[in-house]
Amino acid sequence: MRMVVLLSRRHRLYAAAAGWQMPGVELFLFDSPSEALAKLSLGKTAVFVFDTRDYPRHRHVVRKFLSMRVDADLVLVGNEGAGDDPHEPAVAPTGAVTSLPDTSEPQEIFQTIGSHLRLRRVRENSGIVGRSQAIQEVLSLVAHAAPLDVNILILGESGTGKELVARAIHDNSKRANGPFVSLNCGAMSEGVLESELFGHARGAFTGAVADHDGVFKRADGGTLFLDEVAEMPLGMQTRFLRSLETGEFTPVGGRAPRTSNIRLVAATHRNLADDVARGRFRQDLYYRLRVVVIQTPPLRVHPEDIPILAEAFLRAENEKHRLHVRGLTRAAEQALLEHDWPGNVRELRNLISSAVVMKQAGLVDVTDLPADWRPGATHRPYLPVPLGAANAPELDMAMLASTLLAIRQEIREIKAVLIGGADRPAGPGGAWHQADTMPWEPATGVVETFGGGDAYSPLPGGAGGDLQTAERALVEAALKAHGGNRRQAADRLGISERTLYRKIRSYGL
Repeated sequence: MRMVVLLSRRHRLYAAAAGWQMPGVELFLFDSPSEALAKLSLGKTAVFVFDTRDYPRHRHVVRKFLSMRVDADLVLVGNEGAGDDPHEPAVAPTGAVTSLPDTSEPQEIFQTIGSHLRLRRVRENSGIVGRSQAIQEVLSLVAHAAPLDVNILILGESGTGKELVARAIHDNSKRANGPFVSLNCGAMSEGVLESELFGHARGAFTGAVADHDGVFKRADGGTLFLDEVAEMPLGMQTRFLRSLETGEFTPVGGRAPRTSNIRLVAATHRNLADDVARGRFRQDLYYRLRVVVIQTPPLRVHPEDIPILAEAFLRAENEKHRLHVRGLTRAAEQALLEHDWPGNVRELRNLISSAVVMKQAGLVDVTDLPADWRPGATHRPYLPVPLGAANAPELDMAMLASTLLAIRQEIREIKAVLIGGADRPAGPGGAWHQADTMPWEPATGVVETFGGGDAYSPLPGGAGGDLQTAERALVEAALKAHGGNRRQAADRLGISERTLYRKIRSYGL
């Protein structure tokens, strides 16, 4: 049962409410703000309708409602919104806030209520979490397009929940009782993709020991979701378009055409319009797919949903593993809010999963997050700026040295395998140690690029400048990371402890 709380002293609105009916919805009428707020505090209300024209101190009531953080939508009648007074503290709403003008008729108010309830049903049936405007727009498009049997194209970055939106479309459509079948078109050759789409007959190719139904047939009467549709080869696009238009297809190696009645939902993280302009995607197929377009927003554009998403993921992990993690500390929540989330919602979910498993009980603090999430940690790619760029003086030399060191170690190991030295024993951390000579070098004293031999120079050839600074920073960071333990620091750097000692002495660390 979804409840609607109506706070108003206007008899006309009361009279209209008395005759208003919606299946599965219970309406409560109040003329006292304290009574309405008490009802809302029970946490079972879906929509709170507040006619502010009857209450001079309406901002106080609105602020109190928003501070309660109940999962309810707010409809303000006769007010432009909360927070008009610049001296009032801003309170972030957890639900959608809709403002209606003074001239709103009762029927218009009840239509707005009905719209909020429909969106709520879609959200509850879809698992899409979030109360931001960006998420509300996605839910609104799903609510409007799902009942109509049209093709839908979902665009968005990886990790933004495109398949979740596709399932929401299916679950809120007339085909909800039919199958939902998904197929990722990426990393498939044209022949394999054709077989997966249309199926194949027995004996069609080596290994085809039985007839196989493709997704076109398995999705008959339901929804077919094609993820990463932009990766479909051009030759396959032609055959796919014909089947999409006619509903007919022929399995690989088959003779008789078959039919299927599907509703297509496609998705991609690429710019299909740009692919069409470059000739990588058929224009006619593009227009066939994009009858309705839904854009899933990256997490960085709706950060207000991060605490809500984190709480939902935390609750799911508790139930899955039977743990008792209560939530996030303010410091941990702030750390999440400050991140730019290149992996979007998928990245957030994986982070919460890791933190909950490691914590298991109590509150997740900043120290329970991975090290690169803690305050002061940087989130940079391996090479922060191109060499020779205008901002090259800002190049992170320690990171550059670390990257080059990793590349050097991999090259050494590959060489060892190629010349038959793979069976030689490796030192701690997989690094080769013998006075820092490579395993294939003679014992006559050829030394590593990183430094070695008794005649030690901080950098080969006496090179100085920024690279020496980078090496010093790298050695210092390794020592700090391991609490001054030289053996562990040497293992991390891929050098011997003796060489590390020479570096420490040379740099005065």
